Amino acid sequence: MTKIGIRYTKPRKLVFEALAHYSKPVSVAEINYYLKNKIDLSSIYRTLELMKKSNIAEETEFGDGKKRYELISEKGHHHHLICENCGDIEDIKMKEDELLNKVKTKSKFAIKKHKLEFFGLCPNCQ
Repeated sequence: MTKIGIRYTKPRKLVFEALAHYSKPVSVAEINYYLKNKIDLSSIYRTLELMKKSNIAEETEFGDGKKRYELISEKGHHHHLICENCGDIEDIKMKEDELLNKVKTKSKFAIKKHKLEFFGLCPNCQ
């Protein structure tokens, strides 16, 4: 984090490690559980806000009112598969150029970013 001008404090290191451990979008409660209360919740929230502003992490929400966070990584832009039964989340990478071009052509909308999630049942819950 020091390469982008952010001090690498203990709380920041711990939150970064928690996000790296999960490799999927996780809630503050899941981060806190992983950290076993080593830092307080306000430190987790502050660190996540700083990581979002610094483009280290991103926030996502799957329509259930729960914010989740994940590291922005070399994986690049990706989407999610969400199991409606057990809540498991899986990354899926796809080539969406054709879809985005169709949307742009049909709507003349200037797309700056997008998110696409798929909801259903994972193999274990089918």
